[in-house]
Amino acid sequence: MSEPLILGLDLGGTNIKVGLVTPEGALVDHAIGTTPPRREVDDVVAVLASTVRQLMGRHPGVHPAGAGLAAPGVVDLEGERVVRAPNFPTWNNVPLRQALEDALRLPCVMGNDVDLFGVGEHRWGAAVGLRHFVAVAVGTGVGGAIFTDGKLYRGAHGGAAELGFTIIAPHGPSVLGVEGCLEGYIGRRGFDDIVLRLFPTGEVPTPRRITEMAAAGDVRARQVHTEIAGYLAEAAATWLHILNPEAIILGGGTLAGATFLIEEFEQRLRERALKTHTAHLKILLSKLGYFAGVHGAAALWISRKDEG
Repeated sequence: MSEPLILGLDLGGTNIKVGLVTPEGALVDHAIGTTPPRREVDDVVAVLASTVRQLMGRHPGVHPAGAGLAAPGVVDLEGERVVRAPNFPTWNNVPLRQALEDALRLPCVMGNDVDLFGVGEHRWGAAVGLRHFVAVAVGTGVGGAIFTDGKLYRGAHGGAAELGFTIIAPHGPSVLGVEGCLEGYIGRRGFDDIVLRLFPTGEVPTPRRITEMAAAGDVRARQVHTEIAGYLAEAAATWLHILNPEAIILGGGTLAGATFLIEEFEQRLRERALKTHTAHLKILLSKLGYFAGVHGAAALWISRKDEG
């Protein structure tokens, strides 16, 4: 290939995804590791590096130009530190970019994982050509990205678009001490609470299994999706009224392939929000899917290189 490949790394609460991406956005190959139960930085960086070695072992002679990391939680404006991360509770201003760069011996850039989901979708996916959109990913946590006038909006200190902390009730499930926030209701812990209530035998079907059951018409699985759709629509109505986007891009494991949930969400959102704000709104599914964060991390590297 005429141009070097880029490593994209996506650090999730459950899995670590690593991919080799071309400058045109094609995923050449990938590897998946398990996020270690011990969440200290050294342990996480060791698994990130070992997953990269697993991938590169299949491509002798390939030398990536650099690496981008999609990191969880609030990332500072400089892309150096993870300030806080709900699924990595001991992390506080962790210099993750430098630690990864030292481990890989490659130049690295870093951004928030769902910001980079939005970056990837904007460059190569569902948001190509859009200038004003909100991207939301629902999985272990709930994250977001906001684009205004074609650019990622990061806020004063890098913490913009923490959509999972949209407060939808005065009291309720709490995440990092924030009561009644969206992530508390539909992040993985909230998802499991709904499932346990509707499947009281002790069986806790995974999000993927619930999606399969809902597609087959299972009443309880559809009730799970109806409840999640309602909570998500409640929060999304506020996003529409504040931001007036062209589109909402939906991603993350809980929403992947969840046709019934997405139809319920769109119906409830159009009932809940002002018609002036829903009349031209598009509800779009991620085109990059499970590896959207990997693509986004690679896209960040390319954009930084383009900026010089």
